[in-house]
Amino acid sequence: MKPDLLTLLKTLQLSLENGKSLTNSLMLLQGISKEKSEQRTYAQMTKAIQEGASFSKSVEKYVSPSPDIVQFISMAEKGGSFVKTLKSVVNYLEIKNRFYQESSDKIALPLIYFTLTSIVVIGIRFFAIPFHLKEASTYDPKIQAVIADHLHIAQTLSDVLFGSLLVLSLYFFIVMLALFNYTGILQGLAKQYASLLPLSSRIIGYFEKFMLLSLLSEMLKNGVSLKTSFKAATTSTLVPSISTQFNTVLDRLSRGEKNFWEIAFFEEIEQRLLSGAGNIPQLGDMLGQFADRSRLSALAAATSFFRIITILAILLLAFAVFVEFFTIVLTQVLIQQEFINAASHA
Repeated sequence: MKPDLLTLLKTLQLSLENGKSLTNSLMLLQGISKEKSEQRTYAQMTKAIQEGASFSKSVEKYVSPSPDIVQFISMAEKGGSFVKTLKSVVNYLEIKNRFYQESSDKIALPLIYFTLTSIVVIGIRFFAIPFHLKEASTYDPKIQAVIADHLHIAQTLSDVLFGSLLVLSLYFFIVMLALFNYTGILQGLAKQYASLLPLSSRIIGYFEKFMLLSLLSEMLKNGVSLKTSFKAATTSTLVPSISTQFNTVLDRLSRGEKNFWEIAFFEEIEQRLLSGAGNIPQLGDMLGQFADRSRLSALAAATSFFRIITILAILLLAFAVFVEFFTIVLTQVLIQQEFINAASHA
């Protein structure tokens, strides 16, 4: 089990503010931790730093946070005040975690409905249909043929149900990985796919904008240069289209152009507001306001997405109940009816 990143950074911030060194702070964390795996991680980080590794590299290697956090910590090391910037990292991470909590509260119902539907599908495909086919093999060939035709329809319905469940759940989990997974490669792939799909593309766009603007805002407010901040944000984003736009910004900054913000990433109203920014700290405050606006937009889009997914999951479960009724109950009714018809013709 890896240490909680927010707890790690908060403790380091408090320790450094009270005069302790970075290695002493890590050894303190190692001493108070009750988990052996966490103690081992802190010991490895301490050893790596004592051997000359940077704090950001040791965090990346042993804690494996998302790329934006690694970039932010790296910028904190290069900035004027590591403690001050570390405090901003903690603030950024708290905002990010709050977004995760507000979004993750909405995923419980779809997961429940997907699980129930999966149980029904497994029950129909692997138990109910084989059982009835085996039972029908002991009946008269005419009754057996009628039951086989009925179960063939049931099999087709269960295949449609299974396919629908697979597509909808895959769509759902791609968005979940894009929003909540911390593994860079996996999250990057999920974000690329989710940004191309209906509904989820809006969530990913707002979500990524919220993350990047928060990162830029905190860096600029802590004295990191404009070019360095955008370079860090370019490296942090996992969406290729945004990375391309930020590279355009970097090119414009290198050429000394003023209207560097005129890219699709910024809305028209945001571009007009940015044109009135008088200095870098003011620009940082403005980007922070844009980030909060994007966070609210991302939450609204996520709420709509989860609501639609929940409704579709309920409909899928209702269809699963119908298929179960068709397979189990109607098969028994059909068998009884065929026995009655056979007896009446005898």
